[in-house]
Amino acid sequence: MKIGVPQSVRGQLILLLLGCLLAAQMLSISYFLHDKNRLLLDYRAFDAVERLLSTAKLLKTLPAADEEAVIKTPAEWGLQYTITVAAPQVRDELQLSEDLAIYLKDKFGLSFGDGFLLAAAESGNRSEITGQSDKPGRNLVLLASIKLDDGRWLTARDVLHLPKPWAWQLTVTILATVTIVVAVVWIIVAKITTPLRHLSNAADNLGRGEDLQPISASGPSELRKLTQAFNDMAARLTRLLNERARTLAAIGHDLKSPITAMRLRIELLDDGEPKDRLGLCLDEIQELVDAALSLSRGCDTSEPEVVFQLEDLMSELVSDLRVVGGEITLVNPHRFFIYGRRNALKRAVRNVVENALRYGHRARIFVRPAMADVCLLIDDDGPGIPEADRARVFNPFVRLEESRSRDTGGSGLGLALAKSIIDGHQGRIRYEEADSGGARAVIILPRLLDQSAAV
Repeated sequence: MKIGVPQSVRGQLILLLLGCLLAAQMLSISYFLHDKNRLLLDYRAFDAVERLLSTAKLLKTLPAADEEAVIKTPAEWGLQYTITVAAPQVRDELQLSEDLAIYLKDKFGLSFGDGFLLAAAESGNRSEITGQSDKPGRNLVLLASIKLDDGRWLTARDVLHLPKPWAWQLTVTILATVTIVVAVVWIIVAKITTPLRHLSNAADNLGRGEDLQPISASGPSELRKLTQAFNDMAARLTRLLNERARTLAAIGHDLKSPITAMRLRIELLDDGEPKDRLGLCLDEIQELVDAALSLSRGCDTSEPEVVFQLEDLMSELVSDLRVVGGEITLVNPHRFFIYGRRNALKRAVRNVVENALRYGHRARIFVRPAMADVCLLIDDDGPGIPEADRARVFNPFVRLEESRSRDTGGSGLGLALAKSIIDGHQGRIRYEEADSGGARAVIILPRLLDQSAAV
């Protein structure tokens, strides 16, 4: 399973802070251990030199026969003494600090290379400093050597046991620090992301055309301003949509009376071509009025949202259209649950299917799963839709039928209404070429994955 970067603001911010915190902790620990080891090495080197000088003074006062007893006597802090004729061949692998060299010169008058040698190396390395291979580990071997008056060299060897870099104390400290920081950041970020989540949910509801209550402004000042701006925008959009729906409904209702009066007057005319032409004009006007009323009802969101089976809706729609002579085939309908305005969705799908019957004379409907969505494919046997016009067909009053006849072209509002309803359900609709060469309408709607929610 591939682990990706968190997508939420909270997850990304915590991941960023956690990475920075761990990097800072590693650098701090590395610097602390290096500095601590350096101080320990300098302190033990100074102590070894001081004891080495004391032992050298003691050897001056003792006969040669007693030297071996002094050398073999276990020294404090584990110092090991040896006397050699030649100066030991040493190499300072760890580069003792300059501060230590200055201090030894000021304190004891010793200078490196002038009858005095001091070096250090990590144990486990075969080095001239030790003359042997020490056991592997995080230890340092310190070697101090001074030239005696008789030309021989007195050497003191010390082994420093360093603390482990990843001791449990450091691990506990890091874990405690990380836990506290993550907990604090989690709480702080939650106060920031909660208003953002409310805004996201409100935007989704607004996109479905639902009436919104103003969101309470909370969080930082920037989020409060954003929330207030969203509330103002939502109020203006809701007001404009309601005004549009009321205007369309009012126009449609107001035109019914004049149309009825004109029909009565036409009936008083003598039969003939003028009367027939006037009747056709009134039929076109009546169709436009009915389409405008349908569009206003499509914009109406007062219908409650319910959970329903898409299979039942499609079967019901197919039966209704077959009664009026439509040749429709519903292919392998699956059992999906949809949450939305059932009557509105039925009207939207009906408009698309009627459009397929109008141009293709026959419609085939396929219902398929598509990840977390459900996909409706509506194919016809018509001439198809040119690719350049596939997006334009959803604009109001757009008819691609060249004859402009109301008998074949319709009013140009059916697909616009269908798209408005489908968009309001967080769905998508588009046209593409069908396998038969005709047009294929693709409708994608979100479905309920948990069928228990339908109970």
